[in-house]
Formats: sequence, structure tokens, C-alpha cells
Amino acid sequence: MPPLNNSGADHPPPEDQSSPDPAAGTSLRERKKIRTRNALIEVSQRLFAEKGYNGTTLEEISAEVEITTQTLLRYFDSKAQLALAPVRIHVAGLKSLLEDPNRSSDTLSIWREFLTRESSEGSSPSSPTTAGYIRNLREFRNWVDKDPVLIAMGTDMERRLREMLSTALAVDCGVGTDDLHPTLDLHSTLLAAVLVAGRTAVWDRWLAGGAEPDSLGEDHLAVVDYAVGNMPRTDMTPTAREVTAGSGPPDAGVER
Repeated sequence: MPPLNNSGADHPPPEDQSSPDPAAGTSLRERKKIRTRNALIEVSQRLFAEKGYNGTTLEEISAEVEITTQTLLRYFDSKAQLALAPVRIHVAGLKSLLEDPNRSSDTLSIWREFLTRESSEGSSPSSPTTAGYIRNLREFRNWVDKDPVLIAMGTDMERRLREMLSTALAVDCGVGTDDLHPTLDLHSTLLAAVLVAGRTAVWDRWLAGGAEPDSLGEDHLAVVDYAVGNMPRTDMTPTAREVTAGSGPPDAGVER
């Protein structure tokens, strides 16, 4: 199972959480919150790796961080949120880049960079927390089988990632500048679905040991190239609204 994502809206971008010296102007109280959140993520990932997801309790995590379980729940609503916290932070950075009105890079370039950085962390973790998270991912299937909350959160994360990516792709093409909302652009929706599904497949294969250890980044980018090459956008590509209304032929936008 790959790192599952959502918009990460309830978590600040990576630099906001991992920096030992937060930006000037941050209050002492906010710096303490950042340190506590970081500690909860680090300790939980280590305990998950050592004892397993189901063998770790919120009481054990909070005790190691020297806070109460009630305080822990103010930062993370559940153990499932803690399990997925590292990648939620990573995706928060992706969200910020895609939604930046002044960004100079197109969505596919940002997506490629996101996959490259994610792959690099997977192959050569930059911190013990990340290394523990990668180890934990290999056990993710067993966790999911025993925790329906993780199933629901994983499904919702991938849905949000598809929506975030499809909206950005549509905006790149000028959709949304008139009366058509970006989420109604069928080509962007389909391409985003393939890109996210491809990312999941590459991670699954790599974690299962079915790929070369150093091929993660290369395989991710190969999927992007394949999807873009086989799903070209044309002037005849229908919008979701046109398909629903029946105004576009079934094979509109498909090159033969």
C-alpha cells in the first residue's frame, strides 16, 4: 500500500512542522504545539514499527511524549490519523504548491517532483521517523485488515488527492475561467484518476518486493509518461457536463 493521502488541510506543510527553529513571529505557544505534534508523530511511528499498529496504544504514545491521552487527542483524533500523519504532511506541501495562484510550474511538473521526492524518501529515508514509516507501510495491509477506520481514511485520502490533482490539471488548461467548474472537466478527472492509481500500483509493487530497490522513482515517472502519452488532450475532449447531457460522442477526444 502506498502512502495514502489527502489534502492535509488540517496539517501545515512539512517545513512548518519539522523545522527546529520555526519562522520568526511564531509565538512560544505555537512553537510548543509544533514540537509536541512532531514528537507525537515520531514516537508513534517508532512504536508502530517496534510493536505493530494494533499492539500500540494511545496511552503508550502519550506517556512517552509526557502528555495526557486527552491532550494527544487534541492533536490527532485517532490512532489512524497518527499512522498516516507523515504522508499527510508531505501532501500538504503538494496542496500548497498546486493552489498557489502565482506558481510558475505546471501541474504535471509539480506532480513529477512530488513523486521524485516521495520516492527518494522511500529509497533513502532522511530521518528515523521516515524510515519507520516506510517499514510500517510494509505492514499496512495487515493493519487495514483489522481496522476499518484505516480503510475509510485511506479511501478518502485517495479521493481527495484525485480531486486536488484533477482541479489543478483543469485550471492549467484554462477550465474554470468561464462558467465551467474545473471539477467538471472529464479529461482532467480521468487523467488524475490514472495518475493516482498508477502511484498506488507502483508503491504496492515496490513494497511487496516485486521491483528493483532503486527503481521506485523511475517507475513512478514512467507511469506519468505513459498516462500523459496515452491520454492526450484534444479540442474534442468532452466535459463531464457534456457527457451527462449526451452532447458528445462516446469516443470524443480519443485519437485512433
